Parts: sequence; C-alpha cells; structure tokens
Amino acid sequence: MLEIIGLSYAGQALYEALVERSPATLAELGHAASTAADLEELGLITRLPEDPPRYVAVSPGTGLDALIRARTQKLAAARHRAAQLTARFHRSVPDRDPAELVEVAIGQDAVSRWFQRLQESARRQIRVFDTPPYATPAGGNAVEFELLERGVEYRGLYDRRALEVPGTLSLITRYVAAGEQARVGDVPVKLALNDHPMAIMPLHHDRHAVESALVVHDSTLLDALSALFEMYWERAVPLQVRHGRLAEATGPADAQRDLLPLLAAGLTDAAVAAHLGWSDRTVRRHVHALMVQLDARTRFQAGYQAVLRGWLDP
Repeated sequence: MLEIIGLSYAGQALYEALVERSPATLAELGHAASTAADLEELGLITRLPEDPPRYVAVSPGTGLDALIRARTQKLAAARHRAAQLTARFHRSVPDRDPAELVEVAIGQDAVSRWFQRLQESARRQIRVFDTPPYATPAGGNAVEFELLERGVEYRGLYDRRALEVPGTLSLITRYVAAGEQARVGDVPVKLALNDHPMAIMPLHHDRHAVESALVVHDSTLLDALSALFEMYWERAVPLQVRHGRLAEATGPADAQRDLLPLLAAGLTDAAVAAHLGWSDRTVRRHVHALMVQLDARTRFQAGYQAVLRGWLDP
C-alpha cells in the first residue's frame, strides 16, 4: 500500500518491523543493509552509533506524513503541467476534425468502458441524468464512491420513476451520504457529462439495455447537453439524507401547506382569503412564492407539481 509514496515492498516490511520493535539490528530483523539505507534516505528510520548498528523508526506521523505531502505536491505540479499542456494542445489544434467530435459506441461492453473512462477522466465534476428503464436493478457505481472520496463533485438528477425501482432509494441514500448532490424531477434522457469535456448518452432512450451510445466531445452539441442538464437541474427538487433516510430538502412552509389543497381544489383568491382569514394581497403573495418554488406558470401546474412532490400527502 505504501508503494505509492516511494517505499519498496522490502522497505515497507522493514519499516513496519521497526515500528513494532525499535531499536533492533538488521540481523535481528532479517533485512538487508541496502533496504535500511533506502529508508534512511527517505527519513523513515535512524541509525544509532553502535556496532553492530541498531535502527529506530521515525514516527509515522512525522516520516510518512512528510512523504505523503511531498508526493501530493508533485501530483499537484503534474496536474498543473497537464492543464498547461492541454491549453497548448487546444491552441495548436484549433480545428478538430468534425468526424472526431461524436463517436458511436456499439455493444454494452463498449458503452460501459466509455462510461468508466468518462468518470476516470473527470477533474472536478460529473453530472448525470438517471432514468428508467434499467436492464437490471441498480447495483451501484463503485467508481463514484472512489471519486467522491477524492473530491470529485457528483450531481445526480433522478427521474421520479427511478425512485420506484426496488433498491434505487437505498442506493441514492448511500450516494448522498457519501457526498453526491442529488435532485429529483423530470428527466428527458439518460446522460452523463464530465468536465474533460465529454458526454455519453444512449442512442435509444426506450431500451432496457443500452446497446449503443453517442460519445460527444468538446463541441456545440456538448454545450447544448450541458445547458439541458442545468435547465432541468434548476427545476428539480434537492434531496438529502435525514435520520438515515432519503428526503426532499425543501418543502412548503406551514402557510403554504394550508394554501395548497385550496389551490388544487380550484378556489379563487377571494374564496381562499375568506377560508384562511387572509387578505387578498397575502393570498397572492403566497401563491406567487409557491409558483416560483415549484417552477410553475399556472396554478394548475403548481398543484400538479405539489402532488408529484408529495406536498399534499397527509
């Protein structure tokens, strides 16, 4: 496991032995002098001035943390250099062959590989439209949990029908608990986008198994797909985990809860005001606030959206 910060297998074994048993000679531990020299150079062990020499381990909180920081700085420098080279590449190749901007992935294995590539090439963000039908019940995206832990932002917009698929609610709960930003609403098509930039979407939206997909690279089509996601994202309802269960993060205020059933029943402002003891102005203010919150243009749409979101449930 510590190979990633520069330790060989033998070096890791010697260091772990000295962590548990310091000071000790190499003969007592059964390790070579060259391995000890490597660990000394890395600042993980210290040789005592004795004959034969004995070695002690430097605290992992000091030695290993220093190596991790150094490796992190190198990775950050490499990432910065990669960004510079990417910018130079785009400047030197301003007109990409149009035939390369959209590819077709054929076969479930090819589609899966492209989705894996899309996730692994993301730098900061991945956005996903998730909607049935599914070939099989959702089994989880292990890569997402790994990338969330690394700091990659996931935004998932789930179609309301997806929440009715067995196992999906518990899976989304795990994603949200791990850091995903999730919303629920109307989803027009399966879609995944990253900031590479790249997108992947199925050629046919009504098939249970995604047998073929479009892979879209940096282009105006990708810009349009990104704008489509953001438009639906703004209209969707945020989800959060409360008491270990998935729930909508927003809902109507108490006054709006009293108002909603009356709107759904088709009452006029005057009738609502008389029933609730409000002024006409107060009714209009709450109606306007509800329509903005529900992204509705008419009262009927507001009532419909409230029903869909469960706001009229007892």
